[in-house]
Amino acid sequence: MAPHRNPPLPNQKQQPKSAGANSKLDKTWGQGHDLYEAYVWALVLLAAKNEGAVITFKARDGTVPTSFWFRTSPSHIASLAHNYCHAEIEFPGKPPLEAHIGIFVAGKSQVAHECDVAVLYKSEADTCRDRNVQPRSGKIVMAVECKFYMGSTIGINLGRSFLGLLHDVYKGDRFFIGSSDSPNVRKLFAKHKKSYELGLTPLDLRLGKSSDWCV
Repeated sequence: MAPHRNPPLPNQKQQPKSAGANSKLDKTWGQGHDLYEAYVWALVLLAAKNEGAVITFKARDGTVPTSFWFRTSPSHIASLAHNYCHAEIEFPGKPPLEAHIGIFVAGKSQVAHECDVAVLYKSEADTCRDRNVQPRSGKIVMAVECKFYMGSTIGINLGRSFLGLLHDVYKGDRFFIGSSDSPNVRKLFAKHKKSYELGLTPLDLRLGKSSDWCV
Protein backbone atom coordinates (compact mmCIF):
# COMPACT_ATOMS: atom_id res chain seq x y z
CA MET A 1 0.00 0.00 0.00
CA ALA A 2 1.40 3.39 -1.01
CA PRO A 3 2.49 5.63 1.88
CA HIS A 4 0.32 8.58 2.85
CA ARG A 5 1.54 11.90 1.53
CA ASN A 6 -0.28 14.09 4.03
CA PRO A 7 1.75 14.86 7.18
CA PRO A 8 0.89 13.48 10.64
CA LEU A 9 -1.79 15.46 12.39
CA PRO A 10 -1.73 16.82 15.94
CA ASN A 11 -4.31 15.64 18.44
CA GLN A 12 -7.49 17.57 17.87
CA LYS A 13 -9.88 19.07 20.39
CA GLN A 14 -13.59 19.16 19.70
CA GLN A 15 -14.77 22.56 18.49
CA PRO A 16 -18.29 24.00 18.64
CA LYS A 17 -20.28 23.69 15.44
CA SER A 18 -20.84 27.42 15.05
CA ALA A 19 -20.04 30.75 16.66
CA GLY A 20 -23.64 30.96 17.83
CA ALA A 21 -23.62 27.62 19.59
CA ASN A 22 -24.53 29.27 22.91
CA SER A 23 -28.03 30.11 21.76
CA LYS A 24 -30.86 27.75 22.65
CA LEU A 25 -31.88 27.48 18.98
CA ASP A 26 -28.37 26.58 17.81
CA LYS A 27 -27.98 24.00 20.56
CA THR A 28 -31.27 22.36 19.54
CA TRP A 29 -30.26 22.38 15.86
CA GLY A 30 -26.81 21.00 16.68
CA GLN A 31 -28.23 18.17 18.75
CA GLY A 32 -30.71 17.37 16.00
CA HIS A 33 -28.00 17.32 13.36
CA ASP A 34 -25.81 15.03 15.48
CA LEU A 35 -28.70 12.64 16.02
CA TYR A 36 -29.56 12.72 12.32
CA GLU A 37 -26.03 11.64 11.42
CA ALA A 38 -26.30 8.77 13.91
CA TYR A 39 -29.67 7.85 12.42
CA VAL A 40 -28.26 7.67 8.87
CA TRP A 41 -25.23 5.73 10.18
CA ALA A 42 -27.65 3.20 11.73
CA LEU A 43 -29.46 2.89 8.39
CA VAL A 44 -26.15 2.04 6.71
CA LEU A 45 -25.52 -0.69 9.27
CA LEU A 46 -29.05 -2.03 8.86
CA ALA A 47 -28.60 -2.22 5.10
CA ALA A 48 -25.28 -4.05 5.55
CA LYS A 49 -26.86 -6.51 7.96
CA ASN A 50 -29.71 -7.17 5.53
CA GLU A 51 -27.09 -8.04 2.90
CA GLY A 52 -25.49 -10.64 5.19
CA ALA A 53 -22.84 -8.63 7.03
CA VAL A 54 -21.82 -9.21 10.64
CA ILE A 55 -21.77 -5.95 12.63
CA THR A 56 -19.45 -5.43 15.63
CA PHE A 57 -19.18 -2.23 17.63
CA LYS A 58 -15.69 -1.06 18.62
CA ALA A 59 -14.17 1.86 20.51
CA ARG A 60 -11.04 3.82 19.53
CA ASP A 61 -8.90 1.59 21.80
CA GLY A 62 -10.17 -1.61 20.17
CA THR A 63 -12.47 -2.66 23.00
CA VAL A 64 -16.17 -3.46 22.71
CA PRO A 65 -17.96 -0.39 24.17
CA THR A 66 -20.62 -0.60 26.84
CA SER A 67 -21.72 2.95 25.97
CA PHE A 68 -21.10 4.99 22.84
CA TRP A 69 -19.04 8.11 22.18
CA PHE A 70 -20.23 9.74 18.95
CA ARG A 71 -18.47 12.73 17.42
CA THR A 72 -20.54 15.90 17.74
CA SER A 73 -18.16 17.88 15.54
CA PRO A 74 -15.74 16.61 12.88
CA SER A 75 -12.38 15.24 14.01
CA HIS A 76 -9.60 12.96 12.81
CA ILE A 77 -10.07 9.22 12.90
CA ALA A 78 -7.01 8.99 15.18
CA SER A 79 -8.35 11.58 17.64
CA LEU A 80 -7.80 10.80 21.32
CA ALA A 81 -10.19 13.51 22.55
CA HIS A 82 -12.61 10.71 23.51
CA ASN A 83 -12.75 6.95 23.07
CA TYR A 84 -14.85 7.41 19.95
CA CYS A 85 -16.84 4.44 18.68
CA HIS A 86 -17.45 2.97 15.25
CA ALA A 87 -18.87 -0.19 13.69
CA GLU A 88 -16.94 -2.98 12.00
CA ILE A 89 -18.71 -4.53 9.01
CA GLU A 90 -17.72 -7.97 7.77
CA PHE A 91 -19.15 -9.59 4.66
CA PRO A 92 -18.22 -13.24 3.97
CA GLY A 93 -15.08 -13.46 1.84
CA LYS A 94 -14.63 -9.66 1.65
CA PRO A 95 -12.16 -7.24 3.29
CA PRO A 96 -13.53 -5.92 6.60
CA LEU A 97 -14.91 -2.39 6.70
CA GLU A 98 -15.52 0.29 9.31
CA ALA A 99 -18.39 2.80 9.54
CA HIS A 100 -17.68 6.15 11.22
CA ILE A 101 -19.48 9.40 11.97
CA GLY A 102 -17.90 12.83 11.41
CA ILE A 103 -14.33 12.05 10.33
CA PHE A 104 -11.98 14.01 8.08
CA VAL A 105 -10.88 12.50 4.78
CA ALA A 106 -7.96 13.63 2.60
CA GLY A 107 -9.08 14.61 -0.89
CA LYS A 108 -7.05 14.33 -4.08
CA SER A 109 -5.73 17.83 -3.33
CA GLN A 110 -4.68 16.64 0.17
CA VAL A 111 -7.20 19.10 1.65
CA ALA A 112 -9.20 17.65 4.54
CA HIS A 113 -12.96 17.31 4.08
CA GLU A 114 -15.57 16.16 6.58
CA CYS A 115 -17.57 12.99 5.90
CA ASP A 116 -20.74 12.94 8.00
CA VAL A 117 -20.97 9.17 7.56
CA ALA A 118 -18.06 7.24 6.07
CA VAL A 119 -17.49 3.56 5.34
CA LEU A 120 -13.87 2.67 4.64
CA TYR A 121 -11.58 -0.34 4.58
CA LYS A 122 -10.54 -1.44 8.06
CA SER A 123 -6.93 -1.77 6.88
CA GLU A 124 -6.96 1.92 5.95
CA ALA A 125 -8.53 2.88 9.28
CA ASP A 126 -5.92 0.87 11.21
CA THR A 127 -3.09 2.53 9.28
CA CYS A 128 -4.53 5.99 9.94
CA ARG A 129 -4.85 5.34 13.68
CA ASP A 130 -1.29 4.00 13.84
CA ARG A 131 0.23 6.89 11.85
CA ASN A 132 -2.13 9.68 12.96
CA VAL A 133 -3.08 10.59 9.39
CA GLN A 134 -6.33 11.06 7.47
CA PRO A 135 -7.95 8.31 5.39
CA ARG A 136 -7.44 8.71 1.66
CA SER A 137 -10.59 9.41 -0.32
CA GLY A 138 -9.81 6.48 -2.65
CA LYS A 139 -10.17 4.12 0.33
CA ILE A 140 -13.65 5.41 1.23
CA VAL A 141 -16.17 2.81 0.10
CA MET A 142 -19.20 4.98 0.81
CA ALA A 143 -19.71 8.53 2.06
CA VAL A 144 -22.92 10.31 3.06
CA GLU A 145 -23.51 14.04 3.38
CA CYS A 146 -26.29 14.55 5.96
CA LYS A 147 -28.45 17.69 6.16
CA PHE A 148 -30.89 18.11 9.03
CA TYR A 149 -33.51 20.77 8.34
CA MET A 150 -36.97 20.73 9.92
CA GLY A 151 -39.60 23.26 8.99
CA SER A 152 -37.60 24.61 6.03
CA THR A 153 -36.33 23.41 2.69
CA ILE A 154 -32.71 22.55 1.93
CA GLY A 155 -31.06 25.44 0.09
CA ILE A 156 -29.69 25.07 -3.43
CA ASN A 157 -26.32 26.31 -2.13
CA LEU A 158 -25.93 23.07 -0.13
CA GLY A 159 -26.51 21.04 -3.26
CA ARG A 160 -23.92 23.06 -5.15
CA SER A 161 -21.40 22.61 -2.32
CA PHE A 162 -21.90 18.86 -2.47
CA LEU A 163 -21.21 18.83 -6.22
CA GLY A 164 -17.99 20.74 -5.54
CA LEU A 165 -16.87 18.16 -3.00
CA LEU A 166 -17.33 15.39 -5.53
CA HIS A 167 -14.45 16.72 -7.58
CA ASP A 168 -11.93 16.39 -4.75
CA VAL A 169 -13.14 13.68 -2.41
CA TYR A 170 -16.05 11.68 -3.63
CA LYS A 171 -16.35 9.08 -6.34
CA GLY A 172 -18.54 6.01 -6.61
CA ASP A 173 -21.03 5.51 -3.78
CA ARG A 174 -21.47 9.06 -2.48
CA PHE A 175 -24.86 10.22 -1.25
CA PHE A 176 -26.63 13.41 -0.21
CA ILE A 177 -29.31 12.77 2.44
CA GLY A 178 -31.65 15.39 3.85
CA SER A 179 -34.48 15.45 6.36
CA SER A 180 -36.59 17.88 4.31
CA ASP A 181 -37.44 18.15 0.65
CA SER A 182 -36.15 20.62 -1.92
CA PRO A 183 -37.46 20.70 -5.51
CA ASN A 184 -34.47 22.75 -6.67
CA VAL A 185 -31.93 20.36 -5.13
CA ARG A 186 -33.79 17.43 -6.70
CA LYS A 187 -33.55 19.08 -10.11
CA LEU A 188 -29.85 19.85 -9.59
CA PHE A 189 -28.89 16.30 -8.64
CA ALA A 190 -31.09 14.75 -11.33
CA LYS A 191 -29.35 16.90 -13.93
CA HIS A 192 -25.91 15.79 -12.73
CA LYS A 193 -27.03 12.18 -12.09
CA LYS A 194 -26.04 12.17 -8.41
CA SER A 195 -27.38 9.88 -5.69
CA TYR A 196 -29.62 11.54 -3.12
CA GLU A 197 -32.58 11.02 -0.79
CA LEU A 198 -34.62 13.95 0.50
CA GLY A 199 -37.34 13.96 3.12
CA LEU A 200 -35.76 11.02 4.96
CA THR A 201 -36.70 10.91 8.66
CA PRO A 202 -37.42 8.23 11.27
CA LEU A 203 -41.11 8.82 10.50
CA ASP A 204 -40.61 7.52 6.95
CA LEU A 205 -42.93 4.53 6.59
CA ARG A 206 -40.68 3.05 3.88
CA LEU A 207 -38.16 2.10 6.56
CA GLY A 208 -40.39 -0.26 8.48
CA LYS A 209 -40.82 -0.53 12.24
CA SER A 210 -38.12 0.65 14.64
CA SER A 211 -38.23 -2.84 16.23
CA ASP A 212 -36.66 -4.17 13.02
CA TRP A 213 -33.59 -1.96 13.44
CA CYS A 214 -31.45 -4.07 15.79
CA VAL A 215 -27.97 -4.53 14.38
